[in-house]
Amino acid sequence: MSYLNKYRWELIPESLPKVKRICSKCNEKSHYINSGKFRVNANKNNIDVWMIYKCDKCKSTWNMTIHERVKPHKINRNEYEKFLVNDVNLIKEYAFNLSVYSKNKVEVILEDLKYKLVSQKIGINYKMESELIIEIECKYPIDVRVDRLLSEKLELSRSKIKSKEKLGQLYIKGNENPSAAKIKNGMEIRIWMEEDIMKALHHIV
Repeated sequence: MSYLNKYRWELIPESLPKVKRICSKCNEKSHYINSGKFRVNANKNNIDVWMIYKCDKCKSTWNMTIHERVKPHKINRNEYEKFLVNDVNLIKEYAFNLSVYSKNKVEVILEDLKYKLVSQKIGINYKMESELIIEIECKYPIDVRVDRLLSEKLELSRSKIKSKEKLGQLYIKGNENPSAAKIKNGMEIRIWMEEDIMKALHHIV
Protein backbone atom coordinates (compact mmCIF):
# COMPACT_ATOMS: atom_id res chain seq x y z
CA MET A 1 0.00 0.00 0.00
CA SER A 2 1.24 3.49 -0.85
CA TYR A 3 0.77 6.57 1.28
CA LEU A 4 0.55 10.32 1.10
CA ASN A 5 2.36 11.71 4.14
CA LYS A 6 1.93 15.36 5.10
CA TYR A 7 4.30 17.17 7.44
CA ARG A 8 4.55 20.71 8.68
CA TRP A 9 8.13 21.98 8.84
CA GLU A 10 8.61 25.07 10.95
CA LEU A 11 11.90 26.90 10.39
CA ILE A 12 12.92 28.88 13.47
CA PRO A 13 15.97 31.19 13.20
CA GLU A 14 18.49 30.71 16.02
CA SER A 15 20.62 33.72 15.11
CA LEU A 16 19.92 37.30 14.03
CA PRO A 17 20.70 38.80 10.61
CA LYS A 18 23.87 40.80 10.11
CA VAL A 19 24.04 44.18 8.41
CA LYS A 20 26.49 45.17 5.68
CA ARG A 21 27.56 48.81 5.64
CA ILE A 22 30.65 51.00 5.42
CA CYS A 23 32.59 51.15 8.69
CA SER A 24 34.21 54.56 9.23
CA LYS A 25 37.05 52.99 11.22
CA CYS A 26 37.76 50.10 8.86
CA ASN A 27 37.19 52.42 5.89
CA GLU A 28 35.43 49.65 3.98
CA LYS A 29 32.19 47.69 3.93
CA SER A 30 31.93 45.41 6.93
CA HIS A 31 29.46 43.03 8.48
CA TYR A 32 27.80 44.36 11.62
CA ILE A 33 26.53 41.91 14.23
CA ASN A 34 23.29 42.48 16.11
CA SER A 35 24.14 43.00 19.81
CA GLY A 36 20.69 41.94 20.97
CA LYS A 37 20.21 45.30 22.65
CA PHE A 38 18.16 48.45 22.16
CA ARG A 39 19.22 51.96 23.05
CA VAL A 40 16.52 54.34 24.26
CA ASN A 41 17.08 58.09 24.57
CA ALA A 42 14.59 60.66 25.87
CA ASN A 43 15.40 64.08 24.40
CA LYS A 44 13.08 66.76 25.81
CA ASN A 45 9.61 65.74 24.61
CA ASN A 46 10.80 63.19 22.06
CA ILE A 47 12.02 59.61 22.25
CA ASP A 48 14.60 57.87 20.07
CA VAL A 49 14.98 54.09 19.91
CA TRP A 50 17.84 52.31 18.18
CA MET A 51 19.02 48.74 17.78
CA ILE A 52 22.75 48.42 18.47
CA TYR A 53 25.13 46.67 16.05
CA LYS A 54 28.88 46.05 16.29
CA CYS A 55 31.40 45.86 13.44
CA ASP A 56 32.60 42.28 13.10
CA LYS A 57 36.19 43.53 12.61
CA CYS A 58 36.84 46.54 14.85
CA LYS A 59 33.84 46.21 17.22
CA SER A 60 32.80 49.85 16.71
CA THR A 61 29.06 50.34 17.23
CA TRP A 62 26.34 51.56 14.91
CA ASN A 63 22.79 52.38 15.94
CA MET A 64 19.99 51.39 13.57
CA THR A 65 16.98 53.67 13.94
CA ILE A 66 13.73 52.10 15.13
CA HIS A 67 11.96 55.30 16.27
CA GLU A 68 13.28 58.81 15.72
CA ARG A 69 12.05 61.91 17.59
CA VAL A 70 8.72 60.29 18.40
CA LYS A 71 6.27 61.69 20.94
CA PRO A 72 5.99 59.35 23.97
CA HIS A 73 2.25 58.80 23.53
CA LYS A 74 2.83 57.41 20.02
CA ILE A 75 4.79 54.43 21.35
CA ASN A 76 2.79 51.58 22.85
CA ARG A 77 3.51 51.54 26.60
CA ASN A 78 4.01 47.78 26.73
CA GLU A 79 6.41 47.90 23.78
CA TYR A 80 8.29 50.81 25.36
CA GLU A 81 8.87 48.74 28.49
CA LYS A 82 10.19 45.93 26.31
CA PHE A 83 12.63 48.33 24.63
CA LEU A 84 14.01 49.23 28.06
CA VAL A 85 14.65 45.60 29.10
CA ASN A 86 15.90 44.40 25.69
CA ASP A 87 13.05 41.92 25.31
CA VAL A 88 14.33 38.97 23.28
CA ASN A 89 11.15 38.53 21.23
CA LEU A 90 10.97 42.22 20.37
CA ILE A 91 14.63 42.20 19.35
CA LYS A 92 13.84 39.30 17.00
CA GLU A 93 10.74 41.02 15.64
CA TYR A 94 12.67 44.14 14.62
CA ALA A 95 15.78 42.22 13.54
CA PHE A 96 13.68 40.41 10.92
CA ASN A 97 11.61 43.44 9.89
CA LEU A 98 12.98 44.12 6.40
CA SER A 99 11.30 47.52 6.16
CA VAL A 100 13.49 48.78 9.03
CA TYR A 101 16.63 48.01 7.02
CA SER A 102 15.13 49.70 3.98
CA LYS A 103 14.33 52.80 6.03
CA ASN A 104 17.93 52.89 7.30
CA LYS A 105 19.30 52.27 3.79
CA VAL A 106 21.49 49.33 4.79
CA GLU A 107 21.88 45.83 3.40
CA VAL A 108 20.61 42.97 5.53
CA ILE A 109 22.38 39.61 5.29
CA LEU A 110 19.98 36.67 5.55
CA GLU A 111 22.32 34.03 4.12
CA ASP A 112 23.79 31.39 6.42
CA LEU A 113 21.46 32.17 9.30
CA LYS A 114 21.37 29.33 11.80
CA TYR A 115 17.92 27.85 12.21
CA LYS A 116 16.27 24.80 13.70
CA LEU A 117 13.55 22.74 12.06
CA VAL A 118 10.54 21.45 13.99
CA SER A 119 8.66 18.72 12.13
CA GLN A 120 5.08 17.71 12.81
CA LYS A 121 3.13 14.99 11.02
CA ILE A 122 -0.27 16.43 10.19
CA GLY A 123 -1.81 13.86 7.88
CA ILE A 124 -1.63 10.50 6.14
CA ASN A 125 -3.80 9.10 3.33
CA TYR A 126 -3.72 6.02 1.12
CA LYS A 127 -3.04 6.60 -2.58
CA MET A 128 -1.58 4.96 -5.66
CA GLU A 129 1.96 6.32 -5.18
CA SER A 130 3.85 7.25 -2.02
CA GLU A 131 4.24 11.00 -1.79
CA LEU A 132 5.54 13.40 0.84
CA ILE A 133 3.95 16.83 1.23
CA ILE A 134 5.89 19.39 3.26
CA GLU A 135 4.02 22.48 4.40
CA ILE A 136 6.47 25.26 5.26
CA GLU A 137 5.92 27.53 8.24
CA CYS A 138 8.45 30.33 8.45
CA LYS A 139 7.38 33.40 10.41
CA TYR A 140 10.60 35.27 9.71
CA PRO A 141 12.32 35.93 6.35
CA ILE A 142 15.08 33.42 5.67
CA ASP A 143 17.34 32.92 2.63
CA VAL A 144 17.29 29.14 2.08
CA ARG A 145 16.73 27.32 -1.20
CA VAL A 146 14.47 24.27 -1.46
CA ASP A 147 17.29 22.01 -2.67
CA ARG A 148 19.49 23.00 0.29
CA LEU A 149 16.70 22.32 2.79
CA LEU A 150 15.81 18.94 1.29
CA SER A 151 19.46 17.97 0.98
CA GLU A 152 20.19 18.77 4.62
CA LYS A 153 17.04 17.33 6.18
CA LEU A 154 16.23 14.38 3.89
CA GLU A 155 19.88 13.44 3.32
CA LEU A 156 19.55 13.68 -0.46
CA SER A 157 22.31 14.82 -2.80
CA ARG A 158 21.69 17.95 -4.87
CA SER A 159 21.97 15.83 -8.03
CA LYS A 160 19.32 13.43 -6.70
CA ILE A 161 16.99 16.35 -6.01
CA LYS A 162 17.58 17.75 -9.49
CA SER A 163 16.88 14.33 -10.97
CA LYS A 164 13.57 14.15 -9.12
CA GLU A 165 12.68 17.58 -10.43
CA LYS A 166 13.33 16.49 -14.03
CA LEU A 167 11.20 13.36 -13.52
CA GLY A 168 8.33 15.41 -12.12
CA GLN A 169 8.85 13.87 -8.67
CA LEU A 170 9.46 17.26 -7.04
CA TYR A 171 6.72 19.83 -7.39
CA ILE A 172 5.78 23.25 -6.04
CA LYS A 173 2.61 24.82 -7.38
CA GLY A 174 3.30 27.75 -9.71
CA ASN A 175 7.06 27.13 -9.80
CA GLU A 176 8.79 25.70 -12.87
CA ASN A 177 12.15 25.35 -11.10
CA PRO A 178 11.20 24.13 -7.60
CA SER A 179 14.66 23.03 -6.48
CA ALA A 180 16.00 26.59 -6.85
CA ALA A 181 12.99 28.27 -5.21
CA LYS A 182 13.53 30.19 -1.98
CA ILE A 183 11.74 28.90 1.10
CA LYS A 184 8.79 31.05 2.14
CA ASN A 185 5.92 30.84 4.58
CA GLY A 186 2.96 28.80 3.32
CA MET A 187 4.94 27.02 0.60
CA GLU A 188 3.91 23.41 -0.09
CA ILE A 189 6.58 21.05 -1.39
CA ARG A 190 5.59 17.70 -2.92
CA ILE A 191 8.22 14.99 -3.37
CA TRP A 192 7.96 11.34 -4.37
CA MET A 193 8.77 9.09 -1.39
CA GLU A 194 11.54 6.51 -1.26
CA GLU A 195 12.82 4.34 1.57
CA ASP A 196 15.84 6.59 2.24
CA ILE A 197 13.57 9.63 2.58
CA MET A 198 11.30 7.80 5.02
CA LYS A 199 14.32 6.90 7.16
CA ALA A 200 15.55 10.50 7.19
CA LEU A 201 12.11 11.74 8.26
CA HIS A 202 12.31 9.71 11.47
CA HIS A 203 15.49 11.56 12.50
CA ILE A 204 13.93 15.02 12.25
CA VAL A 205 12.71 16.46 15.56
